[in-house]
Amino acid sequence: MDEEAQEKKDVGRKRGKKLPFLLYIGTVIGLCLLPLAAMGIRPTDSLAENKVPAKIPALREENGWNLDFLADAGAYFQDHFAFRQELVAADAKLRAGVFGVSAADNVILGDNGWLYYAATLDDYQHKNGVSDRMLFNMAHNTALMQEYTELLGKTFVFTIAPNKNSLYGENMPGRYRYTVSPQSDAQRFVSWLEKEGVHYVDLFALFAGQEETLYYARDSHWNQKGAVLVYNALLDACGIPHETYREVPYETACTYVGDLNRMLYPVWAKPEDEVYFQKAFTYEYGKEGATVEDTLVETFCSGKEKNLLMYRDSFGNSLLPYMAEQFAKATFSKVVPYPMTDLVNAEPDVVIVEKVERHLPTLGEVPPQMRAPVRTLATQAVPAEGSASLQAKKEGGYIKLTGVADASCVDKESRFYAEVTGGGQTAVYEAFCVRLDENGTSSDYGFLLYLSQLQITGEELQVSVIGEKDGGYVKLCRETVALP
Repeated sequence: MDEEAQEKKDVGRKRGKKLPFLLYIGTVIGLCLLPLAAMGIRPTDSLAENKVPAKIPALREENGWNLDFLADAGAYFQDHFAFRQELVAADAKLRAGVFGVSAADNVILGDNGWLYYAATLDDYQHKNGVSDRMLFNMAHNTALMQEYTELLGKTFVFTIAPNKNSLYGENMPGRYRYTVSPQSDAQRFVSWLEKEGVHYVDLFALFAGQEETLYYARDSHWNQKGAVLVYNALLDACGIPHETYREVPYETACTYVGDLNRMLYPVWAKPEDEVYFQKAFTYEYGKEGATVEDTLVETFCSGKEKNLLMYRDSFGNSLLPYMAEQFAKATFSKVVPYPMTDLVNAEPDVVIVEKVERHLPTLGEVPPQMRAPVRTLATQAVPAEGSASLQAKKEGGYIKLTGVADASCVDKESRFYAEVTGGGQTAVYEAFCVRLDENGTSSDYGFLLYLSQLQITGEELQVSVIGEKDGGYVKLCRETVALP
């Protein structure tokens, strides 16, 4: 064999050895490019996660070149690349099956196929609880809301929707099964509700007394039987005659795919049993195309007499059909802060407030939007050694006064008041007690009150902020507030 032939043979042999590596590299590159190349024929248009998909970025915007174009393009590709849902689900299946962990940060992979919402972990472990002062704020604000409702001659009921692992924690992963404090915030909160006289329906005790599991295994909410249990308890508390569904037959079908299930497995999610009561609903939506997911829903049902206003969250979705069936008009609102003008506009006879356990602190952070009640103080306020800040702004049809008091000069359960002089008139108003951030520091001794602009005349107000100390009243500050 001559030298040239041998050289060709060696080159061929080397190429033959490289071929598998080249095929491997080509395959990997092809798989990596496939989600991008296929976007034109099969883009991902919706996400299982609770967020809005990123929009196609523009190279130029109204103000010039888009300096964040590459970052925006990356965000768009991350949300829209082809086969996204399948790849996300495949990754989740692999991690769950091989490593026993969740691929989604907001989902906890429990035992026996159960899934839990990660945002409920602090409540489950009784960790990072709020202060006693904050519990007072939450209960007191709810009591003011109840007082306002009852002064208008309406029935008021408040309830807490338990986190799933607060009732059914036996399938939580073993590494999470410990508590930091003896009680959760929800457990501590009940005694404060009792002290403030709030009409409270205890769903924790209600579910604990049932032999059957009434939450979905792979959803964060109660199931249909659980919804009926809550519906009955709330209407019993309101004194409203209603269909109990105890004698209504039902069928069970394995058709339900829960929210946590969809978060973890955008496709290939395993359904679970759903209950279907064999009784047709007759109520109608006030707006065509409305669904239980909408922020504001109105329903009408012929043959009923009373009206309902229900402030609710996602736990109220499954309650809505049962509630709507029992009222001539029902208004279901997810609007926060609760606009108490709804008590006039919706003309309810019954007001129900349902708040999920993990969001209880919002009661002491974002109180209802309503006119502050007028009060008469039993004694004169004396000057305090501490002080309070004060700000004013317009919000809707109100003048909103907010500030933070010096915690050292008031009681732990101090209420706050504002003595307001304007237009030749003086009145004392009670404020909501709230957590506020001021100068980078959070305080549970904040206050907030709404004054109707219809009551305010002139261009400025004289405001004295008053707190409670040792059975009496202390004046924390007096300021002139220019109306915005």
